[in-house]
Parts: sequence; C-alpha cells; structure tokens
Amino acid sequence: MQKISRRQAVVGLGAATAATTLRSRSAKANKPIVVWWTQGFYAAENKAVEDAMAAWEKKTGNKVELTIMNGPDLITKMIAAMNVKDVPDLVHTVTGDRFLVPAAAWNDQLIDLSDVVATQDKQFSKTALDSSRYYNNVTKKRSYFSVPIKCSAMNNSVWRPLVEEAGLQINDIPKTQDAYYKFFETAQDKLRSKGKRIFGLGYSMATKEADSGTLFHSFLNAYGGAGIVSPEGKLQIDDPAVRKAAIMALERLTTPYKKGYVPPGAINWGDVDNNNAFYARQIVMTPNATISIAVAQMEKKDQYLKEIITQGIPLNNDGKEVPRLLGVSPCIIPKGAQNIDGAKELLKAFIMPENLNSYLKETRARYLPVMDSIIKSDPYWLDPADPHRKAGIENGLLAPSMPWWMAYNPAYGQILSEQVWTQAEANITQRSMTPEQAFEEAAKRSKLLFSRYQIT
Repeated sequence: MQKISRRQAVVGLGAATAATTLRSRSAKANKPIVVWWTQGFYAAENKAVEDAMAAWEKKTGNKVELTIMNGPDLITKMIAAMNVKDVPDLVHTVTGDRFLVPAAAWNDQLIDLSDVVATQDKQFSKTALDSSRYYNNVTKKRSYFSVPIKCSAMNNSVWRPLVEEAGLQINDIPKTQDAYYKFFETAQDKLRSKGKRIFGLGYSMATKEADSGTLFHSFLNAYGGAGIVSPEGKLQIDDPAVRKAAIMALERLTTPYKKGYVPPGAINWGDVDNNNAFYARQIVMTPNATISIAVAQMEKKDQYLKEIITQGIPLNNDGKEVPRLLGVSPCIIPKGAQNIDGAKELLKAFIMPENLNSYLKETRARYLPVMDSIIKSDPYWLDPADPHRKAGIENGLLAPSMPWWMAYNPAYGQILSEQVWTQAEANITQRSMTPEQAFEEAAKRSKLLFSRYQIT
C-alpha cells in the first residue's frame, strides 16, 4: 500500500456540508477517517480523489488517511481485512460491484447505506440504484449496501489511420453486431496483403481481471442472453434463448482468435494490455470498458481528436439496441469500521451532484456520471468538440442499460470471480472443446454456484 501525501485543496467538496459535519460529528473530529481507493489508470484520476479528500479536510477539520492501491490488490486486502475484522472506514473499489460487494453484503459484512443514498436518491439514475441494492442473507432483505460513484459501459476504440491504410473508411463500418466485427477482420486481411503484421481485433480473452468477462457478457447480451438471471435472482441458463446466446457468444469470440484475427497473447492479457497493444498499433480496434484509451492520449492532440475513434457497441443482428451492462463502481463502509459516522458524512458530501461532477471531470471523464442531472446541467459531458466523451455518454447513459446480474444474486459475482465464461473460452481455444461442450461445463459450474445462494 502507498500512503498519499498532503495536497493543495480544492474548495468544492467540503464547503456545502462543513457546518453540518462540524456540528454533528465534533466528538470524532480528531479521529481520522481511513479511506482505501482504487488507483487510477492515469495520474489525473489519483489527483482528483487526493484533491477531494484534502478539500474535505480543510473545510471540516476532520482528517483523512488516504491509501491508493491497484484494483486487484485492494479487493484481496479487503477480503482479508473483513475476515480478521480490521477494516478501513470507507472503500472505493472500481470492480467491487463484481468481485467484492455482492458476497460481502450476503454475508452481512457491510453497513447499510440507505441513509446515504437517500440524500441523493432523486438524482441517481435507475440503473445506478438498481446496481447498488444487494441481498443480505442474515436479514433476508435487499438494501443499499453500496453507494454508486461512477459507471462505465463497453465501448470500442478504433485506429482511423489503420482503417484508412487498409483502404477502408470509418463511415464504412457496419452498424450491426456480426458485420461490425467482421469489418475489422477484413481490415486485417487488407493490411496483411501490404505486408503489415497487424491484427484486426483486440479481444481480451484471459481468465483474469475484468475486461475479458465484460467483453463476453456484452456479446451475450447482443445475442439475446440478457435474461440469464431473473430480477428475483433465479438462474435461467437452461432457457433456450439464453443457451443459444451463450454458445453464440463463445463461438463468435473464439473463432476469430483461432483464425488469427486476435493476437495470440490475448489469452494472457491483463486489463491494461489491450490498451498497450492498441497504442503500439498492433491492433486495429479493441473493446474497452471505459474511454481510457483515448483519454490517456489527450495531450497528443492529433491522436486524440483525429486518429483514435471511440464508438459505442453495435446494434444486434436484428438492428435493435442492445442493453448496456452498466458497471457501477461503488463506495462501501465495512462492518467493524472505527469511524462509521465520519465515513458517512464524507460520503454524503462526496456524492452531492456538484462535487461528484467536479471529481469526475477532474478524472478526465474516463468514467461516466451516475446522475442524469449531471449530464443535463453541465454541457461539458456532451460537448461536440470532444468526440470521445460525447460518444461515451451516448453509449453508456443515453442508450438502454441494465445492472449486472450479481445485483440480483451474488452467485453471479462468484461466476465472475471464478472466470467461468472466460474459462469456457479457454476450453475452446486451448483444449479443443466445441462451443457447445464449453457451454455445458460453464452451465454446470454456474448451477452449482447458484445452489449456494438461495434467495427466499
């Protein structure tokens, strides 16, 4: 873990709630609030939270002990901390909605944050709220065990120069699922005919981290598998439509890999590796869960404004919108925290729309707002001068969206943690299974995991 030094404050975060905080929490004014936060992809993300915490310290007189660490380490350390009951006061984990919160809520390890959410419940989008309610198996009820901070949805990043070098145009890219991705196979064929060793598709296909799973599930939805878990938390993997969608997703992701349209090393990629392959111009396009690929190149004006293209996911093969799976990055307060009151007051201040907006803008808008009012009130988010930010908002927030299924049942969080579906991909690409055989293995494991989480 890395301790973050003191920074110069910006005044926004603490100002609106300073008086209330000082009145109601004066007894704990000298007790620091221990905060763990997921490390950003680039420096601006870390600076944004450092500034926010410093502002709150300055305005309230309360102290924050901020630790920033990479995402997988944070989740591993949090699980260990909850097991030994030596936990921080406030935690923000980018992939916690998948790998941490569902099981922790089920096991009664988190503080109910309904009172925090209630301060802004009219502001949060419906999908953000639906993504923050989890089932507690001790109390036998659902509640807000997390507070939504930011969100993301699958995008596609494309190199315009490589498309044009292939003799094609961005406007030539089809709008529907299979034709869209086939276009980039054609681009590879044309580039290879010119002696260029470039791959058309930058699919993440490793059995680790988050990107590979996000890609599979985007394809699952595109082929009609959105009902794999019911809102009541029941696994519906035997539904013929879900089965067909899952098999199609497995086949359409693994066949291009086996044909050489995806880099061989993609089966070992971590979440940052498709970004790096893209920057190295080894791939024409790559799916990515945020607009980080473009935003990290913001200082390179030609690349940012002219060469890198951010597109939303395509329509399904019938020409209809595909519901976006909205990944909602949460804040939580674990049970056993030593300063619950202080952590709640800090969180209430942080999620005030003006403060949340300032924070997200300072992060360069890699992630999307969880409040519709933010994009309606601030022209920054849909500014046509910034093609990536506008594309991200239109794709993730203005198109249909839905929560990930672990909000319905924590068993799906276990499916993601165990990489059940990316293991199925590996069974096809590395163990010569057919898509149907790989599906049956994944379905068997999924049923076993769901049998351990019976919601009554």
